[in-house]
Amino acid sequence: MTTLTIDGQTLVAGPGQTVLETARAAGIAIPTLCYHHALGPYGTCRLCIVEAGGPSLSHTITTSCNLMPADGLIVETATPRIQALRKTILELMLSGTKKTPELRCRAGAAGITNSNNTGTHTSARTGRISAGTSTDPCILCGLCIRVCRDTIKANALSFSVSGTGRHKVAEMVAMTKERCIGCGTCAAVCPVGAIHLEDRGALRRIVLYGKTANKLPLVRCDLCSRPFTTEQFILSVLSRVDHTLRAGIGHICPDCGRGRFATALTGQFPPADRQEIQ
Repeated sequence: MTTLTIDGQTLVAGPGQTVLETARAAGIAIPTLCYHHALGPYGTCRLCIVEAGGPSLSHTITTSCNLMPADGLIVETATPRIQALRKTILELMLSGTKKTPELRCRAGAAGITNSNNTGTHTSARTGRISAGTSTDPCILCGLCIRVCRDTIKANALSFSVSGTGRHKVAEMVAMTKERCIGCGTCAAVCPVGAIHLEDRGALRRIVLYGKTANKLPLVRCDLCSRPFTTEQFILSVLSRVDHTLRAGIGHICPDCGRGRFATALTGQFPPADRQEIQ
């Protein structure tokens, strides 16, 4: 076990826990945008910066999401210097993107009382200085790309990059429609609400940058006939399930599935269904 100090508290880090995870487990709040517990550290948004130093690390400012604890490490998460830097980071985000409730919330927590300024800003996508603010909220954190590639395994999202050699710049997130399975996980993990999932009738739309990036038909539940997911998503799930269990998985929506198997636990399942799940 590793013992370190965070904001004056002596803490013991669990196996594999980063400084960010150790702090949060102790109730110490450190803001993030690009971090997700299911994906691990990435270090893009820089909001989780802390001041840290100890026997094995010279005093420095570093991201806490990928900083591993060490015996004797001393971490400060909210010094005046750190607070000023976080405020600057958020002001730059607010100046170059659409001001969503998520960003406004973090801005308020950082002490930014006026997030309505519409002065000049440098575009993260073109590098050019222009007036006003961007009309989309994407902050290029990469969470949607990582979850699609590493967890869903569809690899349907990627950064659209401009420039050559060492001067390449990520301008936006692009979708390869043929690889998208319409699961909506990208929308679920987006920290600023830049991706939307819209189900209308029997059609699902994936909306990215305010435009339809993909359309996929929805299949209907075998029990209630409600459209609920895509055939591509069902096939993706089945591909990960042992073949002996696939026979009991049909086109059943989550609500009917919960009710069906809750009934099965009471022993009141109809004979035909009881035989099916054995």
